[in-house]
Amino acid sequence: MKTTRIMIAGDFLPMPCNYDLFSAGDTQALFGEKLCELFASADYRVCNFEGCFTDSDRPTEKIGPSIKAPIGTLKAIKNLGINYATLGNTHSMDYGRQGYLDTCRLLSENAIGFFGWGENAASVKSYAEIEDGGRKIILYNTTERFENAPCEDYPGVNLYDEYRVCHEIKALKAQSDFLIVLYHGGIEGTHYNSAIMRRRFHRMADNGADVVISQHTHAVGEEEHYKNAYLLYGQGNFCFHFRPDVTPLLAEGLVLELEISDSGFTARPHRILRTEKGCVYDDKQDLSAFYARSQTHEALLRGDRQALSAFEEGFVRDCDNWAMLFFSLMRGVNPDDAKQRKTLSAAEMKTYLKNCYTRQQLLGIQMFMRNEEFNEIGNQILSDMLRESDTKENTQ
Repeated sequence: MKTTRIMIAGDFLPMPCNYDLFSAGDTQALFGEKLCELFASADYRVCNFEGCFTDSDRPTEKIGPSIKAPIGTLKAIKNLGINYATLGNTHSMDYGRQGYLDTCRLLSENAIGFFGWGENAASVKSYAEIEDGGRKIILYNTTERFENAPCEDYPGVNLYDEYRVCHEIKALKAQSDFLIVLYHGGIEGTHYNSAIMRRRFHRMADNGADVVISQHTHAVGEEEHYKNAYLLYGQGNFCFHFRPDVTPLLAEGLVLELEISDSGFTARPHRILRTEKGCVYDDKQDLSAFYARSQTHEALLRGDRQALSAFEEGFVRDCDNWAMLFFSLMRGVNPDDAKQRKTLSAAEMKTYLKNCYTRQQLLGIQMFMRNEEFNEIGNQILSDMLRESDTKENTQ
């Protein structure tokens, strides 16, 4: 039986800075010759569409950005040869039912397979099947919860539930030769994975996943060879120019090449670099930082205390970038905070907000976030408050 070569790209969606090139189908200008050749050499090409394709101007109510691409921008994606796309992610439902319907119709018309979401909770399609010369390969997609949950009569994504997802993976592996999990989740903006992520990836591998890839983080993480599985914690962006400023995290990404044969498989990461309007193949293929983090990660799993300290230090540092947003939301409307913002630097403002809480208050907030019972109570309280707000607005 012949080998099967699959290229898997990370987060991908046209943005205003490159709408013209996508609409014109100009893959050379977007991706360069070497990257186009790499994709053309594969049997199948997979990516994550980080948003929907729609011309609707009615986004879903949510906190954070609403992301879409015009329907006319699919041409370059089609020309690149994308065969399958995951849509179980944090932004695919940003334009609600209309965004869902427009995206389904567009991809179906262009023979691009899609999975990871569905018309309602009962019809979510979690996977796609590839039949290649007698070999059956499963692509499975699941995502963490945002404003993307399906309902009885409303579309949504394949949400991660450990018991159900692992049960599905085990059943799908029993009827296939190879299983790839595309997991949309993790901490955005960090090179490092968490203990929770490691546990989730190990459990999916224990239940039959041959490859598990984390997208969503917009940063390259590390790899792990766990038992007979290959785990990639953080693939980084492919072509996703949502932020105009290019930070070191956003400057690079990985395309993962899988070569599957009867005797096993190989996983080879290819480093790509962001350009002004697209991304190109890194001629130097400088993966030294990626491999160094991966070695530290392997040492951490072996119980190396020094490795654990180095890994946690990086993770904690990157998580602290979210502190300003976190504490600002917790404070609500506060005139004193507005006054302080006019005089303090960003770093000083972060320290100020942290110092606005006593230790007991921080312990209480942590309890609501960490404990399952209080997490559920907190979500119910917020849902009731949002409903009350809607009622007030409708009666005014």
